[in-house]
Amino acid sequence: MKQSVTPLTEIFTTEAGAVYQCDKRNRLLLAFKGELTVIKVEAFLRLKRVVDAIDLESMAVSTNRSSDFEIVSVCGCDRCYVLTLTELHTFKELLAGARFALELNSMLHECLRAQLA
Repeated sequence: MKQSVTPLTEIFTTEAGAVYQCDKRNRLLLAFKGELTVIKVEAFLRLKRVVDAIDLESMAVSTNRSSDFEIVSVCGCDRCYVLTLTELHTFKELLAGARFALELNSMLHECLRAQLA
């Protein structure tokens, strides 16, 4: 049986991970901490909002053991992330870069469509 390979577009990459786009399934693939998570764009945006809302500075100065990590999960994402302060910082950077690249790509497509019309 012949299997077709779905091409992925690299959206953003850091040393900590990468975000890819699958146009065929209209999903993003989030590679982080050696795990690959398939996620819808809406769930990705929710995940980014949740991670952005975490106060890294207060985690860093807190002496409570419970401040050593954060548990992150959102509706629409079947993965629960348990992240340390350092991992949260790199995860935040990855999500922000991917979000910026997605917005930039969208704006470029809109400009091109407007010029072709």
